[in-house]
Amino acid sequence: MELIRRIVAGAFGGATGGALVGLAEAGVIASAGGEEYWAFVFGSVAYGLIGAAAGAGWGFVSTIFPFDKTSGMTMGTAAGFVGAGLGFVVARFRVIRDVFAESLILATPTGLVVHLGLLAVAAILFLVLRRALGGAAERRGAASTGMRWFGGLVALGVLLGTLLTFAVGGAPAVVPTAATASGPNVVLVIVDTLRADRLGAYGGTRVATPNIDALAKDSVVFDNAFANSSWTRPAIATILTGLYPASHKVMHKTDLLPDAVSTIAEVMGEGGYRTAGFVTNINVAPSFNFQQGFDSFSYLSPAFFFGATDSGAKLSLYSGMRLVRERFLSNKKYVQNYYQDAETVNGLVLPWVDDSARDPFFALVHYMDPHDPYFDIPYDGRAVARVDTPNPAPERAEELAKLYDSNVAYLDRFVGDLVGVLKSSGVYEDTVIAFVSDHGEEFYEHKGWWHGTTLYDEQIHVPLFFKLEKSQHAGTRVPDLAAQVDIAPTLAATAGLGVPTGMQGRDLFGNTKVPEMIYAEEDHEGNDLESVRSLAWKLVLANPGNPRRLEAIELYDLNEDPGETYNLAAFKKDRVAKMTESLAALRLLAGSNAVSGSSGEIDPAVAEKLKSLGYSGD
Repeated sequence: MELIRRIVAGAFGGATGGALVGLAEAGVIASAGGEEYWAFVFGSVAYGLIGAAAGAGWGFVSTIFPFDKTSGMTMGTAAGFVGAGLGFVVARFRVIRDVFAESLILATPTGLVVHLGLLAVAAILFLVLRRALGGAAERRGAASTGMRWFGGLVALGVLLGTLLTFAVGGAPAVVPTAATASGPNVVLVIVDTLRADRLGAYGGTRVATPNIDALAKDSVVFDNAFANSSWTRPAIATILTGLYPASHKVMHKTDLLPDAVSTIAEVMGEGGYRTAGFVTNINVAPSFNFQQGFDSFSYLSPAFFFGATDSGAKLSLYSGMRLVRERFLSNKKYVQNYYQDAETVNGLVLPWVDDSARDPFFALVHYMDPHDPYFDIPYDGRAVARVDTPNPAPERAEELAKLYDSNVAYLDRFVGDLVGVLKSSGVYEDTVIAFVSDHGEEFYEHKGWWHGTTLYDEQIHVPLFFKLEKSQHAGTRVPDLAAQVDIAPTLAATAGLGVPTGMQGRDLFGNTKVPEMIYAEEDHEGNDLESVRSLAWKLVLANPGNPRRLEAIELYDLNEDPGETYNLAAFKKDRVAKMTESLAALRLLAGSNAVSGSSGEIDPAVAEKLKSLGYSGD
């Protein structure tokens, strides 16, 4: 009987400590704003259940090693252990990821201070919970105290989730624009994780992409277009704002698109266009403020595991539970648990386009295929995902590449359907279509996988082409350098609205000097990278001790070594010095319109350097 009492007391104590941690982390997530706040409910319940299991274990142990004299104190100790232990793990994760951008090293003075500080806070929390809950249980009984405390915390989570979701959650309602624009319709198609070399339009032979290639034949194709960052959120922020990541400040996993920036949707809306967005990647969901400027913004969220919602999926426990499920418990994978596929996206897009054909409109269409997991097509439950296979064996490169290719082929069908509805609605000739990828993908070309951790061409060389009104200049190939930062100003100009003040990119069809170098930057998962690339040379700088083990300085002769396999930095020191000077100037340019307003003016000497590279330096 005593054993049961101790286990029950420990379970309630652990549940209370866990729920408290869940509410605290949900509060951190909620402080950034969002569309919904059910993380309070999911956090209190999920963390509580995990804590209950741990607490029950402590209750069993306490009967063998009587650290606690009574079941009431067992409850207090369980609450303290779970609250302090789980709280330390969660706080450490949050501090390292959110404060130090995953670059904190334990064996450094800063790392030691941070960890000692977290341990001190955990120790205090242990003592407070043990005394408070243990004392209450001694006075009122363990079972009744446990039900009050845990039940009260869950009830608080439900109350906070409900009030915040329905009272302050969500973006302000947008009054649809009365369509008064006289320019062409504009459709911006962004395909997630699409390498340029997989398209026939870019010389690809691995996979047939007839629909995308047909669209490219009606377009002006930019052969040397590059992403300004190699993972989704900063890349798409750049596409939508015409700003470098250093200026729009969307660089890290917790960064939201600031209200202070102007998106192409806002520019188009102010120009008299109806605006709509259709996305299915959580990185560009309303919870990260990417709905700015859209009359309607449809986020097709995945079916999250364990009953979580968009906000609940941001809890660190969710990431851990998902990893365990995917790596050890799941034999099959289903696309809807990761994103909604192109067929589902088109299920919303095509009716909207058909219905909107009579009015000038701007539409953002973001397809997630062929982002990982790489699925067998037709879907049969087999897939390879980063979450459960972070470092595949090198000999699997071709296997994974073929799966990826099949997903590219699948996507191509639905791009064809989108073009088809534009034609059947009679607006294709009067529509500008921009087609671009946010970044590429790596298949062990540089001893790594996936994306977001390097600036090699397999991750930043992206397809970019524009189908203009009446298919003007169809079939034109442009060998000049172009970048994602140029897309928003080009779209605004083709719509007859001019290049908005403050955008750092250029109108690709305007009479502006072609830049000699393209700048890219990355601060992701501990990899702090910069690169400058001309048509012939590329310089990449990396932070010492980066997780990808990249060399601090890498220089490549792209004419002789397009695969970037032989680092010439030690042999071409003069060229390294010259390109480093150019990189420094472009770094200042990239941050010259920062939303924080802290960048200041560019030095005249730097401005002259920028002009020599084809930039205005303003």
